[in-house]
Amino acid sequence: MEGGSLHRFGCYLRTKWASPRRIRFWLVLLVVLYTLLGFFGAPWMIQYFAEKTVTEDYDRELSIASVQANPYTLTVRLSGVALHDTDSEQLLGWDQLFVDMSWSSITHRAWTFTTIQLDAPVIQEERFVSGETRWSRLAAQVSSTSASEQTPATEEPAALPALQISSLQINNGSLRFTDHLREATADASSSAQAALTLEQIGLSLSDFSLEEGQSFPVSFNGQLQAGGQLALDGTLQLLPTLAFDSSASIRDLALKQAEPYLRQVMNVQLESGTLTVDGQLQTDAQQPFALQGSAGIDDLDIKNGANGEALIGWQSVQTPQFSVSLNDQQLKTESITVDGLSGKVVIYADQTTNFGQLVNGDAQASDSSDAAADAAADGEGAAPFAIVIEGIKLNDGGLQFADNSLPLPFSTRIHALNGELTTLSSTSAEPARVNLEGEVAEYGLVTVDGAVNAWDPMRETNVQLRFRNLQVPEYSPYTVNFAGRKIAGGTMDLDLDYSIDDSQLEGENNLVLHDLKLGEKMASSDAMDLPLNLAIALLQDSNGVIDLTLPVTGDVGNPQFDFSKIIRQAIGNAITSVVTAPFSFLASLVGFESDDLGRVEFAAGRMDLLPPQQQRVNKLREALNQRPQLVLELAGPYSRDFDAPLLQKEKAVEELQLRLAEAERAAAEPSLTAEANQDLVEAMFQSYYPDTPLAELIDYFTAEPETPGGETQFDALAYRNYLAEQIIDAQNVTEAELKVIGNARAQAVYQALVSPQDAAGVAAERVRLLAPEAVDVGNDDQRIAMEIGVSAG
Repeated sequence: MEGGSLHRFGCYLRTKWASPRRIRFWLVLLVVLYTLLGFFGAPWMIQYFAEKTVTEDYDRELSIASVQANPYTLTVRLSGVALHDTDSEQLLGWDQLFVDMSWSSITHRAWTFTTIQLDAPVIQEERFVSGETRWSRLAAQVSSTSASEQTPATEEPAALPALQISSLQINNGSLRFTDHLREATADASSSAQAALTLEQIGLSLSDFSLEEGQSFPVSFNGQLQAGGQLALDGTLQLLPTLAFDSSASIRDLALKQAEPYLRQVMNVQLESGTLTVDGQLQTDAQQPFALQGSAGIDDLDIKNGANGEALIGWQSVQTPQFSVSLNDQQLKTESITVDGLSGKVVIYADQTTNFGQLVNGDAQASDSSDAAADAAADGEGAAPFAIVIEGIKLNDGGLQFADNSLPLPFSTRIHALNGELTTLSSTSAEPARVNLEGEVAEYGLVTVDGAVNAWDPMRETNVQLRFRNLQVPEYSPYTVNFAGRKIAGGTMDLDLDYSIDDSQLEGENNLVLHDLKLGEKMASSDAMDLPLNLAIALLQDSNGVIDLTLPVTGDVGNPQFDFSKIIRQAIGNAITSVVTAPFSFLASLVGFESDDLGRVEFAAGRMDLLPPQQQRVNKLREALNQRPQLVLELAGPYSRDFDAPLLQKEKAVEELQLRLAEAERAAAEPSLTAEANQDLVEAMFQSYYPDTPLAELIDYFTAEPETPGGETQFDALAYRNYLAEQIIDAQNVTEAELKVIGNARAQAVYQALVSPQDAAGVAAERVRLLAPEAVDVGNDDQRIAMEIGVSAG
């Protein structure tokens, strides 16, 4: 019975359900079910499971406004999609995603899409101070969930699916990035947050494929909300390794967008500046990154972040060709042209500079530690990045300099700066040649020539700076700080020649001052005690010119090296050497080898100039005519011990002459020791020494006979000499008489200077007669000397 039942059931199926009519029914039913599932079921399931999975697995909210599908054309359209983070901030969204899948996927055995088009996508990313980002948190959560569902690790990862896309389009996209940065300074500022928005993004790919060795065209463009346009147009290969070859363009990229990152290391305000780059970009297995083309930065303006003062900028910096290669570790550029360079250097009252205050302390310490860590990690074998710049041209540049650390604030400017530097290469020992010319203040000129090793200036540098026609009063702040005096007038030429060889500085500064005039005195704690009036009078020639050469040496590698102190010391030494030995300096002007040009000697009791002294005074007069501002001071010397004996003798002789006249006895040259005058000399002696009998003196000079019975011997000459000596010693010389000698000596020098017989004299007002001066004369000295004084007129 059972077998019959089965037979009857089989017949029923064949006649009722397997008939052609029934098959058509099932086909229609399948088409209806496929249509309902494709048009209604699939969209609902996509939306439901997508939103449910994101909410349950990732604790985030995904909303989809609508899902439309066409099972016959294999198209899907997702509209109004928005993915929000855990704090309800949007991560991802778009207006519409249209996917058109091709039926050829079945025959090609590959996911094949005719078109994928994404309209108005928005991606938002945010990095927090900790370094974590919204998308990194989501990626970590996705990885964690995937890891828990993965098959055992022994299985090999699945191969990438075969994928082909005829056309992929992204239209009007936006990428928004917010970066929360650590505070660079103690006070809160906008630099703690950076916001970048790339909008109007367009991406186009054609014939996309994951096949190895397959490349396809790619084009990309976008615009930064704060200014700047980006564009790429080239070919891309994904497998077996990434390879990208494309033209690259950056137009008018606003550099101010980078200010928050710049302020992390430097306290500056990046007011303006735009970057433009046109080039060819390449990356592949052999070349990690290469870019070549042209580049320029226009209208750069960087200010001091602390006070808003101008710091550095330019109108334009351009290079027609550059190339950078990570594989070759090299950056090369053709000549760089800098138009309208401007800069400002300020020294503040506390001796700090505007550039020295820019680097943030925390950033500097962090950079140092990072550099040390990198050096330890990379080792010393890492090849340095080679930089070659085929020259720099400056057009119409300028520099403002101010020093507010001085008693008088100082400011000047260099403008119309033009010139060039030749090739700068970090791989060559050849230094770059420098040739610059600019204007200083209103009528000054500066030129710079030489050679500098830009990457190691302490190894080799030779620079010559030439300043012409600088208005010296403008530099009064430095003279006040140096010597406590302002400058009232004059111009200056300055030649600075510096050479550095292995950190050893050898320099020579040639300073030429024209018609220098000192101004009022000012108090300065740092001023050196220098007699500037006298120094100028000594140094300034008849044309009003001061010409000084100042050698400069030092070890610039020494941390204690201070260039300003070396210059200060060099000038101080030059002035001190002149004013402490003025006559040595004057002697050098006239080729007089003696160091005693300011010392005039006289014989005892005499007021006339002996021939050697006449020559000395003539040389002094010659030197004075070359230094018209000098004034000599003559104080005639006298000495009782040195000059009085001659005066005493002259007085004794004069008295003898009077006695001879009274006795009507003629004598052309009266002598105190002459035999004819003995009686008068004896009378003179008795007048001075009445208590000394002459008979005793005669007995003293009478010798006993040498033989018995012989005659006594009287030494008349010795007797008369003794009388003369005693008479001379008895003469009284007053202080006034000695001063007369001193005055006469000064007058002799005065006349030789002012009214010479053989040359032009010195103006009378430039020689001052002072009161005579008593001086000490050594026992062995044969001359008494007048030390001439010198001062500024």
